[in-house]
Amino acid sequence: MRICMVAFTDLHFDYRIYREATALRRAGHEITIVASSFNPAPLKGWDDFEIHLIPIDRGRSLRRLYPLFWRRAYPLLLNTRPDAYHAHDLDALWPAVRAARRLRRPLVYDSHEFWIEQSSLVNRPLMRSFWSLLERHLIKRVDRVITVSQSIAESLKTRYGLGEVVILRNFPLFREKVQSDLIRETLDLPANRPIVLYQGGFLTENGLREQIEAAAGFGDAALVLIGDGPSEKALKEQVRAGGLQDRVFFIPRVPFHQLHDYTCSADLGLCLIKGAGKSFYYSLPNKLFEYMMAGLPVLASNFPEMQRVVSKTDTGVTIDPTDIDAIRQQVTELLSDDKRRAACSQACLEAAQHYHWEREAGQLTDLYSTLG
Repeated sequence: MRICMVAFTDLHFDYRIYREATALRRAGHEITIVASSFNPAPLKGWDDFEIHLIPIDRGRSLRRLYPLFWRRAYPLLLNTRPDAYHAHDLDALWPAVRAARRLRRPLVYDSHEFWIEQSSLVNRPLMRSFWSLLERHLIKRVDRVITVSQSIAESLKTRYGLGEVVILRNFPLFREKVQSDLIRETLDLPANRPIVLYQGGFLTENGLREQIEAAAGFGDAALVLIGDGPSEKALKEQVRAGGLQDRVFFIPRVPFHQLHDYTCSADLGLCLIKGAGKSFYYSLPNKLFEYMMAGLPVLASNFPEMQRVVSKTDTGVTIDPTDIDAIRQQVTELLSDDKRRAACSQACLEAAQHYHWEREAGQLTDLYSTLG
């Protein structure tokens, strides 16, 4: 089957699209991707796919960029003349619906998050109403719906009266834990200095301000933040103003094929996103499982999906992500208790045998086998 994916995203860092496209290609499908391009750097690792990029100027507002992308994506989607379309998230669904109806092709809607419950829309009722009406209108015109967690699946069913929603969780590709000192080498840190790691986007909702404030009480441990995003400048200013330059360190975003070696060189992983909107509250972040695959005990938010996984696997602790004292206490306790940390680390490696993409991919290939 020829499948055309469409996404308003930067393919350099979108692991989910890469994993899905790779799984479908290995199942014998031919994959074309139409996506926005925020980054002029050449794409690496995508050579197996036909890709059409639409240049996007990040300096313009999203209210202008979305219609521009939709207009440019639509003729590309028609020209690919696939057997099926696959829209990644609500901001790519409109041109996919138009093309699928025009060519009478089936369409899969892949909701990477609870879109209308994003934190960025919580205090913007007009924009939230726009996206809600758009999703309600378009979702009736898709043939299958995919999302990332049980909680979001149930919410979509209730809100839109859907039948089956396929749950395709954000698990990483399986990697064996490797011996690595890449973070210490990159930052020139002593070999015996503990490393507390956050990797991902620098967003207000990811609780990084609280983590930086808590880092003053991490003893001799270094807090290392790998990534980038709109809060980066403010976070670096917070570190400077607090005199924490010897405690908090930044590493630019790392391409996903290199990230595992960095993760394996840390001692503890943080996944302390805040519940600003149900999309975050019900999320099951990929980084949680990347930490497990690297054998890192995790300190995660006490939200339903994350708490369910961490409690079931004994891979760490869940806490209120806004409680700075609790963050300090749990980081200090986990780093000072070698026996407990070793037990959590072993539990992480055992959990990683189950929570990886290769086990999850069958859900996606099975869906397409019934989509003819």
